[in-house]
Amino acid sequence: MQITLANEGKADKPPVNVFNTVVNTCEVCGEEDLTVKVLDLMRDTLDTEGNIITFNIALKRLAKTGNIIGCEGILIGMLNEGIEPNVVSYTTVLGACAKTKNAAMASMWLQRMSARNCSPNYHTYNTALAACLDGKLESTFIASKIASEMVDDATFELACGVKGLAKFKSTTPDTYTRFLARELMKQLRENWRSGDIDMALAKSTTRVPLLKLVDLGKELPPEVLSEIQCEIPEEEEDEQSENSEQDYEFSLLAELHKDDHRTAMV
Repeated sequence: MQITLANEGKADKPPVNVFNTVVNTCEVCGEEDLTVKVLDLMRDTLDTEGNIITFNIALKRLAKTGNIIGCEGILIGMLNEGIEPNVVSYTTVLGACAKTKNAAMASMWLQRMSARNCSPNYHTYNTALAACLDGKLESTFIASKIASEMVDDATFELACGVKGLAKFKSTTPDTYTRFLARELMKQLRENWRSGDIDMALAKSTTRVPLLKLVDLGKELPPEVLSEIQCEIPEEEEDEQSENSEQDYEFSLLAELHKDDHRTAMV
């Protein structure tokens, strides 16, 4: 109705965020054909492919089916439109990796994220760790490396604090992180029981970062604190203005991974 009135010059055109809400509702209800029609209508009405939320909704749609290649195409499209992918974008792509249990791709996307100067948060790390639960020793090695990176980031945060809203910026392990770390240690145990790796070697190397994730508390020993130099950049104004949008985006991400979180609570 509003679009009809706008075309007749009797009302303003609906903004992108209205289309985003409708598109997300279509996705939640499984109305894929209607999703495409709404996106086409937005393109015709506003002469735009949308904003970062629009692209992230599209990423969520592909991630739910494990379409990693499709997600990569969306990110390329974002860059072509001059829209820089954010932490939600990359974490959603990692969701596709988790859906297909593709640890190698998860590791690669974390590297790509870092190359674009986009910092992961605990949602990102959790999703990457979930991608490693496929029973393979190689994936356990990748998980150990990811866990080590998360421990380093979380240790710095615990020592120095975090700039910005914690739910967007924090890397501190949560209940789901610890659940994943324990599951990965069980996977490692099966790896050495299968003869894929020496038990003593596994315990002294691969398992160490996973144990640290489980044990990492809210306070650090004085000797650790004394070794950390805190230099935290101020949050940019444009980052502050994005918080309300990211709040909506993370609600999309939570929906994508709600089944995994429910499993962690059991």
